[in-house]
Formats: sequence, C-alpha cells, structure tokens
Amino acid sequence: MERYLRRLGRDVWRSVEEGPHVPVLTPVQTDGATAILGGGKPVLNYPTKDDLDKMENDVVAFYEISCGVAPDNFDIIINCKSTKAIWNVLKNLYDGSEQAQDMKLTTALNEFNNFKAHTCESLEDSFKRFNLIVTKLLNVGTIRSNHETNLQFLNGLGRHWTTAKMIVQGDIKIHSMSLYKLYGEL
Repeated sequence: MERYLRRLGRDVWRSVEEGPHVPVLTPVQTDGATAILGGGKPVLNYPTKDDLDKMENDVVAFYEISCGVAPDNFDIIINCKSTKAIWNVLKNLYDGSEQAQDMKLTTALNEFNNFKAHTCESLEDSFKRFNLIVTKLLNVGTIRSNHETNLQFLNGLGRHWTTAKMIVQGDIKIHSMSLYKLYGEL
C-alpha cells in the first residue's frame, strides 16, 4: 500500500505521514471607509492554490487507502477521520507491538535455519516453501546473502540430492547466483 500511495505522488504520501493539510486563513484588512462606518466584518483570505492541491491530495489518499483495505478490516478503520489515522490503525494491526515484531523475526529465523525438504516433497514444492521463508525474512527486515541463502537451501534438500549439492557447492558462482538461478541449475 505504501508503494502504491507513493507512486500516486509525493503529496499523496505526505497526507499519510503528516496528516491532513489545514490551510492557514488570516484576516484580511477591509478598506478604511467601510471600517469607519462600522460595516466591515472580518474577512478571511482564501486558501491558496497550493492549499487546494494539498487538500485534494488528502482526499485522494483517504479514498485510495480506504478502498485498498480488505473488507473484513473496513470496520476497524470506518471511524478514522484522516489517512494518517487509518495508516496508524493498519500499521498496528499488521505490524503489531514490538514484542509481536520480535516474535515474527524469531519465527522467520527459526524457519530459515531449520529448513528441511519433506520426504515426499518435490524440488519445486521445496523451493516454493523455502522462497516463502526468505520472503518472511525480508518482510521483518533481515537480509541474507545469496551465498548463505543458497547454502541453506542446498543443505535442506534430502540425501538423494547429495551429488548435485556437491557439484553446485564446488562452483564459485554459488556466492553470487540468485536462489532462482540455483533452482534452475538443479
């Protein structure tokens, strides 16, 4: 969602980060004759074009983020008055507390370090499952080198892959090849 809103424009994302734009309206002095006769009421200046543009971007951001929320989560954000408020609610909902984030990191690291192909699992299924684990690591902010990722995947394959593992591990390309390339080699 963040990437999508940023793609819509810097000012659309500003609405999420800073909240809605509130133009500063100041009293404008009326002409002297009207003021002397007592007929002058305080008049406020009009919002500038920049103010109007920012307010429009607030509307766009609010609309887009509201429409992008899963239907079962819409009731959670329905009373939010700004895009920033919606974002904060969704961030807490999906990221959770610091303790919950630590738990996600611990779980993802354990899954990565303990990866083993299941006995009846095809290479493709093992690859998909391992790739999902790597994605979970990325989502919690942990990046592993291609070399480390490739070795972990190879070491998690069953005994019947021993010869292929030895050949691939002996190739210097294992340090830099992507996981997809490794899968293609296997």
